[in-house]
Parts: sequence; C-alpha cells; structure tokens
Amino acid sequence: MTTSTADDSVTAARICGDRPVVLRGAGREWPVYAALHEARLRELDDRPVTAEDSRRQAVTVRLREILDELRSGRPRGLYLRDQLVSEFEPGLWNLVPRDIRRLNWLLALPADVRPDWVWLMIGGAGTSSPLHVDTMASSAWNLLCSGRKEWSFHPPWRAEAWRLLPPGCAGAPGAADEEGVTLVQEPGDIVVTPSGWAHEVRNPTGTVSLTANFVNRSNLGFAKRYFEVLGDRENHELLTAVGATFDLLDDATGGHDGSRAR
Repeated sequence: MTTSTADDSVTAARICGDRPVVLRGAGREWPVYAALHEARLRELDDRPVTAEDSRRQAVTVRLREILDELRSGRPRGLYLRDQLVSEFEPGLWNLVPRDIRRLNWLLALPADVRPDWVWLMIGGAGTSSPLHVDTMASSAWNLLCSGRKEWSFHPPWRAEAWRLLPPGCAGAPGAADEEGVTLVQEPGDIVVTPSGWAHEVRNPTGTVSLTANFVNRSNLGFAKRYFEVLGDRENHELLTAVGATFDLLDDATGGHDGSRAR
C-alpha cells in the first residue's frame, strides 16, 4: 500500500481549495500514474467494458477498442467515462498516496452506505463530458496520465441559475465567483473541482485519467446545505455524524491534515 511524502501532504491541502485549479505535475510521481500507462493497460485489453459511443449511448466493447481510440486518426467517439476502479482493477486505488486517499471522509462509513467514488476514464480525441455538477455536492480531483484535457468551470451561483443545483444551495455570488475558469491539463497535472462548480471537459487528444470525489472538512458545510435544501434528512444526518466523528478524532489526536484545512 502506497504511503505519502511531504509533497503529497501539500498536494492534499491544495486539493481542498474552494476554487478550480490545476496543480502542475503534482501527480507525476504517484505510482498509479505509471500503472495507467497505455502499455500496462494493454495487458488487460481483452476484458469487456461498458463505454459511451458518440451519441452517449452505452455500448459494451473490449478494452482494446477503447485503447485503440487513443491514437486513432479517425476515432469512433468511444469514451470509457463511468468505469469504477473497484470493478476494473481495485489495486489501482492503493497506488494513490495515502494522504490523497484519506481526503474522502466517507470511506470511513460501513460498506453498505459507503459511496464508490473512484473512476477510470479513457477516450479518444473529441470525446467530452457534458456540463454537470458532481454527485452529492462533493469535490473531486482528476489526475491526467496521458493526453490533454480542456476544462470550463462555472461558479455555484451560476450552476444554481442553470438548475444544476437546487435553489438556495449556492448562496450569493462573491466578487471572486463572478467569472468562470478555464484550464488546460497536461500529463501529471491534477485538476481540482470544488463542490458546486459546474464544469464540462473536452479531450482534444486521446486521454487516460483517474478521478475521485470526496467530502471532508473543506466542503462538508456545502454538502450539508445541499441536502438540507433538498429535504434529504437521511444524508444530512449522515454527514453531520461523519463530521462529528472527525471532530472527536481531531480533539483526541490534535492532528490536522489537508482534509481538515478549513
């Protein structure tokens, strides 16, 4: 199981920010970065996977067909976008530094209620993810292992205006939230998506990436407000209990890692 370095602790803290950002080269030394090299993925290329086609319809293909899209001059538009790592190759998660894995407090929940929030994404040039807000008002990080991604972000108040968030969830826009954010991601870079930020992603080249969502101290208040506005008492109480547990842990240990920065 992969441990962490001082640099990983700094990266963990930066991942918990409240603005979209690209962390240049921050994931290049992570073992999972090397593990997701195309040549290594080719060792698994006979397995069936469920991908999207150019119409965003689900299709079952072999992994090799997805990997062939990475270098094709005329890609078919296949995109492996919702592939859970737990179902594809569970050991990949252990190749992510410990400080990064620990960002998601919800991993402490029992297995029957624990969200499965780690995905592998592989697609050819021209594939994309449509405008959306991440699940359960969580934040996310994305490590690009090959290719280039172009990101467009829009602040929570605008996501609310577009009905991607429930009314009353985002709060009033601040001066820093008036404009959107555009980012270009290169191999080894990590892009951070804070809670409530609407975003769309385009792949101008073939890409391989790993992404994970999380809820912790940095976005717990936003996530609780989201469920309160929705009237989802069960999830609101669940997050309240998780927060209280980590408060007790902080009191007992006096420790603060990147996931408790705010």
